[in-house]
Amino acid sequence: MTPKWYVLQVNAGTEIAVAAELQRRGYWAVVPIEERMIRRGGLWIQEPYVVFTGYVFIFVDYSWAKYYAMTGIKGVIKILGGGKEPLSLTDDESEFILKLTELLMSPSEVAFNDDGSFTVVSGFLKDISDSIVKIDKHAKRATVRVTIGGEEKTIKVSIKTINQIPERTEG
Repeated sequence: MTPKWYVLQVNAGTEIAVAAELQRRGYWAVVPIEERMIRRGGLWIQEPYVVFTGYVFIFVDYSWAKYYAMTGIKGVIKILGGGKEPLSLTDDESEFILKLTELLMSPSEVAFNDDGSFTVVSGFLKDISDSIVKIDKHAKRATVRVTIGGEEKTIKVSIKTINQIPERTEG
């Protein structure tokens, strides 16, 4: 059997601790985290935020013994799909999770036009702009449709608004 990506459901708020314990035991576990834009005291600040609350992604050559070892960790509820035949992520989903882990640390930059339309200028959202469901300029959030474990989900990620880049004119 070859290693694949699986999803562990964990208690909300334990994602980082569970991933750290899995890594301590020799597993490759990731928790996509972004620097979320939060408004406090009238100022916008960035704070770390778990994108998929309640989930840890793990790359493993699955077996029953590993199932019991993983589910024995405090905070782990279950592996998605069940212990007998858990649901592994597709190659596209796995690639997406790895990309999230690498690119989502900083908010994507989005430029807005006078007519309300927008352009993703840089960051994670640039590659998946066709998956954007909604942009909330005031809250500095983008709602994005993603498929994880064969199920369509929506996640909210932070954006940074920038001025529209003027188009060049020949002259």
